[in-house]
Amino acid sequence: MTQLNPDPADVADLVIKMSQEPWPTTETDRQRYFNALGLHDLDTLPPRKDDPDSVWRRFTTSLPGTEGNCVMFRGEFLGLSLFCYTEPIDNGPQSRSGFTRLKRRLSRAFGPPVQEWGSPSEPACLWRPGPLLLDLYCFQRRSSGIMIGPSHAERVAANDAAHELATPTNDSKDSS
Repeated sequence: MTQLNPDPADVADLVIKMSQEPWPTTETDRQRYFNALGLHDLDTLPPRKDDPDSVWRRFTTSLPGTEGNCVMFRGEFLGLSLFCYTEPIDNGPQSRSGFTRLKRRLSRAFGPPVQEWGSPSEPACLWRPGPLLLDLYCFQRRSSGIMIGPSHAERVAANDAAHELATPTNDSKDSS
């Protein structure tokens, strides 16, 4: 078995804590949440023209090689993602092993995923702990890695709806 750093048990424990801590709403709540989880802000990413209602921040964790980002949408905390087992190769063994071991640990904590998709080389799955969504992705192109983290289901839906309204569609057809 591939030796992973950090240990998947530590990553899973952090993600479980993220899902169990009182979910933040405001920036002050986010800071309290980060303090409780041992997360440390790095910087705020430049705003995107296609996403003016969102503020993205990068952060570090106490786990080696594990960073993340979080997003505030219209002043409310939407969610966060951790990135780990990153390798500068396609189809990396650490990311494959990390996905399998994290999925197993999270399934013990939350039951089986409510949804699974992707491919054998790039699997993904989703749990629904309470009002949250918890996603786990394995990326395998150009570089490999895992993205995992919780987000607030209702706020994700509001964010998605706002983006749909802001994105012009090509559904209208010329009737001439």
